[in-house]
Amino acid sequence: MRTDALIELLSRDAVWPLFRPRRIAAAVLAAVVLCSALFLALAGVRADLWHKVLEPAIAAKTLLPALVCAVALRGALRLARPGAKAGAGWLWGPAVVAALLWLRAFASLPAGQRFSEVGVLSLSECIGLILCLSVVPAVVALLTLREGASVRPWQSAFLAGLAAGSGAAAGYSFFCVQDNPLFYVTWYGLAILLAAAGTALAGVRLLRW
Repeated sequence: MRTDALIELLSRDAVWPLFRPRRIAAAVLAAVVLCSALFLALAGVRADLWHKVLEPAIAAKTLLPALVCAVALRGALRLARPGAKAGAGWLWGPAVVAALLWLRAFASLPAGQRFSEVGVLSLSECIGLILCLSVVPAVVALLTLREGASVRPWQSAFLAGLAAGSGAAAGYSFFCVQDNPLFYVTWYGLAILLAAAGTALAGVRLLRW
């Protein structure tokens, strides 16, 4: 094939969009905020939120998943560049804090009150709503991360789902009235991990190149 013909053939190929991490992060966070805002507009925030928001155990219910969202999203964006490391070691920070809150609550509460809030309705509401709220952010994350070139698609998709699930949990926390760390650390954590695993299974092929 002549050089001129080769150049003409290559010029006809689709041009891949530039990888812009800030735009991707903004799109994912916007999806998290909009889905949470729509849910809270329909379901409402808890009536006593503004009176209790400064209590450490209640503030942690929002701040911990929000921090996980930020760290996981940063890791997914870093992995979109070939050869880069996720730098997701910071996830140990909120994980350790959550574990300490869980242990403190377990030690301080009487045996009969430790898991008194656990029931079919509360669990299905908590896990189900967090998973539902994470769907759109997860899809947005996967579609926009395709602009990158991750050599670890499973890990990239898992971190994308982790960001989506934890962001959804942070939004859901404004509605949730279950303030016992034994409840929200356990079941928020499970819902976030399910969102991450589901996104990884669905997105691994999407991010492979």
